[in-house]
Amino acid sequence: MLKKILVPLDGSKLAESILARVDRILYATDAVVTLIAVLPEVRAGSDAGPWRKAEREAEAYLAQLVSALEKKGARAVSQQLYGDPAEKILQAAEDGKSSLIAMSTHGRTGFARWVRGSVAERVLREARCPLLLTNPLDLDNQLRSSSEGFRKILVPLDGSARSAKILPLVKEFARFYDSGVTILCTIGNYPAAAVPQTMAVVYPDVLPTESMIKEELEPYRREIVAAKIPVEVRVQFGLPSEDILKVAEQEQSDLIAMTTHGRSGFSRWAFGSVAEQVIRHCRVPLLVSRAT
Repeated sequence: MLKKILVPLDGSKLAESILARVDRILYATDAVVTLIAVLPEVRAGSDAGPWRKAEREAEAYLAQLVSALEKKGARAVSQQLYGDPAEKILQAAEDGKSSLIAMSTHGRTGFARWVRGSVAERVLREARCPLLLTNPLDLDNQLRSSSEGFRKILVPLDGSARSAKILPLVKEFARFYDSGVTILCTIGNYPAAAVPQTMAVVYPDVLPTESMIKEELEPYRREIVAAKIPVEVRVQFGLPSEDILKVAEQEQSDLIAMTTHGRSGFSRWAFGSVAEQVIRHCRVPLLVSRAT
């Protein structure tokens, strides 16, 4: 599945740190990583000197990284693009049929100086392929830790089939990184009408209990067990984004993996906004896929 990985870079150390998060995939498979730099277009009548300087810096920087990756056994290429960063990243992923976009959410210290938070969130909303996102808090974790793998993966589900579409990707990451998985469902306050039809028939006029929720999640647990991956299921009662962050800290998770849509399960999360809140505050990377 992970055959083509797109990594947008702006010359900053933070942006570059995402490469450490996918190195095992690059060195253990025949995946190709494409490093791209998106520079602003030169405006008519403006001084082209600074633009040319940034262009040369980007070209040299990408060439150096490609060489370093190839020396370690990875297959790497580079590309320079010009225009709106989010638009060009999305277009490059579409044109190259990328299977994963891996990027940081902040920059502004390199040659491109993107406002990465807004760029990453736009890519998160519109990308057709999965994303691996990391923020400055995760860079701090990397500096403090000798391990850069994903040994513990937290998977928030809301009970819907759409939210569970992240599971094939979770299993692939778990195999690469020898990971264990924790499935998390967090339930907030909602009307009885929000209870799924399957539950409403068996438990009329009753809000789900922890045992009921675990029963509904059992097929997903079995799917992961069948892949010979250790898995546990946790149920929380509270606000989705807060519970995800809290459990990630408690479990010492190395990765949070979720879809950007839900709303058809028993908790009916607005997954897109939850994912955006999580990536702003979590101390670990976020693996996210747009469920259609």
